[in-house]
Amino acid sequence: MTSEPSHSGHILMICTVGGTPDPLVRSLLHWHPDRVVFIPSEQTRSQVDAVLLKYAECAGRPLSPGCYRIGPVSDAEDLKGCLRVIRSLDQEVREWCARGGDFQVVADLTGGTKCLSAALALQARRWPCCFSYVGGERRTKDGVGIVETGSERVVRSANPWDALGYQAVEDAVTVFNHGGYAAAADLLDQAIKNSEVKRELATLKALIDAYAAWDRFDHKTAQTKFDDALKNRNDLKAIFTDAGSLIDRIGSHRDCVAQLVASKDPTTAWVQDLLDNACRRAAEHRFDDAVARLYRAIEALAQIRLREQHGISDTKKVSLDKLPPGLREEWKNRARDGAVMLGLRDAYRLLKELGDELGCRFAESELDDDERSPLGARNDSILAHGFVPVGDKVYKQLWERACKLADYRQDPDLDWRLP
Repeated sequence: MTSEPSHSGHILMICTVGGTPDPLVRSLLHWHPDRVVFIPSEQTRSQVDAVLLKYAECAGRPLSPGCYRIGPVSDAEDLKGCLRVIRSLDQEVREWCARGGDFQVVADLTGGTKCLSAALALQARRWPCCFSYVGGERRTKDGVGIVETGSERVVRSANPWDALGYQAVEDAVTVFNHGGYAAAADLLDQAIKNSEVKRELATLKALIDAYAAWDRFDHKTAQTKFDDALKNRNDLKAIFTDAGSLIDRIGSHRDCVAQLVASKDPTTAWVQDLLDNACRRAAEHRFDDAVARLYRAIEALAQIRLREQHGISDTKKVSLDKLPPGLREEWKNRARDGAVMLGLRDAYRLLKELGDELGCRFAESELDDDERSPLGARNDSILAHGFVPVGDKVYKQLWERACKLADYRQDPDLDWRLP
């Protein structure tokens, strides 16, 4: 073996150690690392000394003691134990890569037991690194044994989890399923730049962008993005093992936002959308946001009923002529230009006086009771008129009442989680 020209950049090499030094020496000569972490078992610890000695002979210089360290595993057949040792290298890898673009990491899987090499491969999939393996032109036992000394060659591969987008998909799906829609999209944006599967990742990003737009009530953009994802549904099949049910669900979700886009006036579908959104905010413990959505859903429910059943299209300007005699007399001093503006409780009061059962249910729910109604806590919240944050207790009280008023049941087909 002879020394090869040094590679550009600064290399941190992490390598498992097997029962023979030659393949590892070949890899060291190929990479000329600035720092090495050897991971042997108790049985192969002595091979590190043999590797260092032979490397010094071939390279014409020794590996400085300050440039390497040994991190042995106690049992090379214990996959969990091996993973635990290799996982401890995460911080060292991060610090090395943080030094700049010239600082690279190589994970060499050549030596060690199958468990030890598998553990390195599993943990290194999360590292910004390339994989290295020493193969050979000739092997013993008619080509199925070990590599013959002198025929070694280094096989280099980009991290397949990055190149094939697996890591990006895994991370983005995890973040998405925890409600981080924008963050998941950003992860895919970064991965697309370096991946071999740009189109597939772009399709997944379109899908995530659709849900992000839906979550901020931008239904038109959501519809467009769902159409983009469904148009390239084969890309989703390449990403997800069982994509059939997912694609069906995406089609159903696309129809939901299309229905919302097509509605010129708010409908009960809008109310359901607000309630679903409130539920997502509560799952993130953003109770002030959740309660703000519940308040709007309750208000919208009354406005829709007044428009659809009683011909009152705008609660901001209700003619006195459309009010029952009792309310007309009671509210006439509030009128401007012969009309009054109705708040949430006013709208339900009007519904009750009109004999509408929704107004009666509102009264029965105690939402119009100044002392018992959770609406009071909403009015004192930091997103309304006060500075008192809303807690989960108020949210749950208002959620139960809002769902009862709207006859709402959560639709399992509206589950947004990705597989």
